[in-house]
Amino acid sequence: MGLGWREGAVTVSGLLVLASAFLPWWAVSVQVRDAGGTHVATYFGSAWQMSSRWTAAVLIVFGAAALWLVWRLVRGRVPGPVWAVLLAAVAIAVFLTLDQRDASGEWLSAPTIELSLGPDPDPAGSLAAAWMQRDDLNAYASDGLNIGLAWGFWTGFTAMILTGASLALAGPEGTRTPWRI
Repeated sequence: MGLGWREGAVTVSGLLVLASAFLPWWAVSVQVRDAGGTHVATYFGSAWQMSSRWTAAVLIVFGAAALWLVWRLVRGRVPGPVWAVLLAAVAIAVFLTLDQRDASGEWLSAPTIELSLGPDPDPAGSLAAAWMQRDDLNAYASDGLNIGLAWGFWTGFTAMILTGASLALAGPEGTRTPWRI
């Protein structure tokens, strides 16, 4: 049995979800004034680095796509209940992805920053590290400090939606082989 367009769509979207987890999902931009003038230093974190929920969501979606594809290639038709569970798993992963995001407009939600007595060789990096604590992500925007989602998040989220849509369109049967007499 060969691969049809449905199997190809599930494969490509599942691999895109996995690859997107290495992209920057979270960003901290800090305005820095130094001897060279004023510039913005931006620090990024991937899904793997920033969130257990994002990591789980990526693995769930990739696993659902891989399981559907392997089942189709080895056994042919995927039973309807299994297909429904795989779609539900993708829906749960999308929820986990969105649930990790917290927005805050208050400085009180800022992380605790420890000050050292000696000079900090990278004060902007220290500030960024304080805002990039795994599983404690709060979006924040002010003059000189912007914390929030990066473009990799939207790539991964879109890939998750595409994987769910691909699985839904492919159905339990995938590409049907024509009857032979």
